[in-house]
Amino acid sequence: MIRHWIAAFLAAWTLSLAAGALEAGAGRADITAPVGTPLNGYGDRMGRSSTGIHDPLWARALFLDDGTTRLFLVNVDLVAINPELRARVLELAPDVVPRENIILCATHTHNGQGGMTPNLVMRAVSGRFMPEVLESTAIAITQAMRQAYDSHRRAAIGYGTAKQTGLTGNRRFSGGPMDEQIGVIMVEDADGKPISVVANIAGHPTTVGDGPEHYQFSADYPGFYYKEMETLTSPDCVALFLNGAEGNQTVGDPEGKSGWARTEAVGKLLAHRVKEVVNGISCGEATLKINSAEPKLPLTLASLLQPDKVFLQTLEINDLLMTFIPGEPCVEIALELRKRALARGYAAQFTVGLSNNYIMYFTPKSIYSEFNYEASMSFFGPRMEDWFYKQFTRLMGKGEPLPDPPMAEPAQPQEIKGGMLLNLAGDPYTIGVARGRAFQEDLKLRYENRIYQPVASGAWYPPDSVWALMPKFIDPTMLLVPMMGMAARPLLKGVPDTAFNEMEGLADGAGLPFDAMWLLQNATTFGALENKAPLFATPLCTMFATVGVRAGADDLLVARNLDWAFDEQPVVTRVAPGAGHKYVQVGFTWNAGVFTGMNDAGLVVCVERMPGAPAPVMQGPPIEMVLRDLMQNNDKFEPALAVLAAQQHVRGVHVLVAGFEGKASRAAVVEYGTSVVVRRIEKEGVLPGVDPASASADDAARSRYGRVLAMTSEKRIVGDREMQRILGDKESGKEGLATVFNGQTRHSVVFVPKSGKMYVAFPGKEGTIGPFNTISVKE
Repeated sequence: MIRHWIAAFLAAWTLSLAAGALEAGAGRADITAPVGTPLNGYGDRMGRSSTGIHDPLWARALFLDDGTTRLFLVNVDLVAINPELRARVLELAPDVVPRENIILCATHTHNGQGGMTPNLVMRAVSGRFMPEVLESTAIAITQAMRQAYDSHRRAAIGYGTAKQTGLTGNRRFSGGPMDEQIGVIMVEDADGKPISVVANIAGHPTTVGDGPEHYQFSADYPGFYYKEMETLTSPDCVALFLNGAEGNQTVGDPEGKSGWARTEAVGKLLAHRVKEVVNGISCGEATLKINSAEPKLPLTLASLLQPDKVFLQTLEINDLLMTFIPGEPCVEIALELRKRALARGYAAQFTVGLSNNYIMYFTPKSIYSEFNYEASMSFFGPRMEDWFYKQFTRLMGKGEPLPDPPMAEPAQPQEIKGGMLLNLAGDPYTIGVARGRAFQEDLKLRYENRIYQPVASGAWYPPDSVWALMPKFIDPTMLLVPMMGMAARPLLKGVPDTAFNEMEGLADGAGLPFDAMWLLQNATTFGALENKAPLFATPLCTMFATVGVRAGADDLLVARNLDWAFDEQPVVTRVAPGAGHKYVQVGFTWNAGVFTGMNDAGLVVCVERMPGAPAPVMQGPPIEMVLRDLMQNNDKFEPALAVLAAQQHVRGVHVLVAGFEGKASRAAVVEYGTSVVVRRIEKEGVLPGVDPASASADDAARSRYGRVLAMTSEKRIVGDREMQRILGDKESGKEGLATVFNGQTRHSVVFVPKSGKMYVAFPGKEGTIGPFNTISVKE
């Protein structure tokens, strides 16, 4: 019995030694395609053929086996790993590693071969599809993998990091965020000879010039890094280069050189800094852990270009975490991932971009609204960074991920006379989700009718445009709609966080891409642009305030009709945010911004668009989003008026704002034309939304507002009942928008700021004003 125990112990001990004994091998293969193959990475090449080879392109593979986990880590000198290439590599790869343990990474050189995708849109950059190039490239990659496996032997591994300055920097903002980390992995054999050195740094390989070299094959600076690294270590050492979160990162010119001299200098300098890190690494045994998942991606307008799910991987080497991202993340995402990994107990973290697939750029929410290339090429909405954090947190082996917060329940609308009342509470995102889920079907229908169909019908582009001339078998809608989404991004710039977060929740709750919901919010803005009307008739209205004695005991009253060309579902929304003021707004199912609203401090805002006014300037948030923020965060009249007067990008609307400054009631109209003009009442009187004597007023506005002033002049005190009567007026002999109440009036509201009450009515069946509902903002 004792002999059996000893034998079992020795067998278990031997197995444990074998399990901890790392084996590794490395290999390389030239993947350079024949001259004449188009290069991939720049649209200005227009798919033209390559003209020569400056330096070869490589596939470089590292095989690792800790006795439990086997994997291939491969870097390829290409701009991206397209799905067709990855699929073929997985078919041809040596059958010694599970397919989910193969990690394919592109260095992102813009002078590598294209021609490997049949996708018509991608071919605009990658050139004509050449299946023979796809096949030969895949074969060469698997040759490097086979060589790595065939050469594997007893090995040890270690890693290290160092800070760098001057090698890389932010390519969009001077002094902007950058990743100072150089990550290094060293693999050596039992005799201490280097098998492979892996470098990880974030920087675009776009140093090759615009002359004849623009059409030459080159691995860019990673190619010079390989050569110098293998000179510094051993010709038998296989250097790998893994690009990081280089979405907004470029390489510098630390030695003040140009052309190929600069490319070579950057590569060599990187090799020397990596070698300094290698000299401090102590290699030893390793435990490897590779995790993968294929989650569904957030919704996107660019469904023609993007998959609905994507393959994600992490690799753990002892307490180092490597995170592989299928595209070009901006550096802010990598820095946050590193912070979260270190908090979970890892000693170091490397982000590797351009891995296993290419689904464009990923920007943090903070720069989603910037009008630059990275933001324009980001298609999954501003919460994509949060999606990555959640997915990679789930793949981490150390610590426990935070549970997902429960999805907000849909709000339950209450029927009121002629419309619906919706009560919402919580943080802005939760409020948005609850609203989106309550009106999910209606929101999808509005998007289809207001955005998608105008594009599909061709009404949103001129008849003689290139889009109209496309072959009938190509539907341009799936390209034009994402392009419109990009065009609307600058309107997000300056949108307050509260409104932004509510918009995100509204989109998620409705099951729509964020860009789709944002386009819907901006339907009126696009409607005012050339070639867009009359698709989106912009809101007209009648609005006026009575102040002081003219308002009687209430001190301040505001009345407004909203005229809107489309028949919408009217909704009164009463909001109790987690922070700030409660407010009530009157609008439709889809609008997160405010057209008509009042908060619990008695601040009232109404907006009216002026026909024939200057077109909007696409340089800031829509006025409705500004008003939504005022409702939540302002309690006094003068600061609110100052905020409105500062909105220099707004054009073609009037905003009536009313409220209190101390005990004094105040009202003003901010007119946004080519300049900002403020009309206000200091003590008492009637303030119309449009001065009927103004040269900028059209005939319909002169008629409506002339009628309002005539009716108010008949009364010394214009109370809330009189206001309700005026809002329902249909002057004899007038028709259409020339009357205060007309066939396009969608809601009629009287605000009583002193008591926090609002009277709201919707059109009745007979085409007249319906009964008024009484709603308190303070409930």
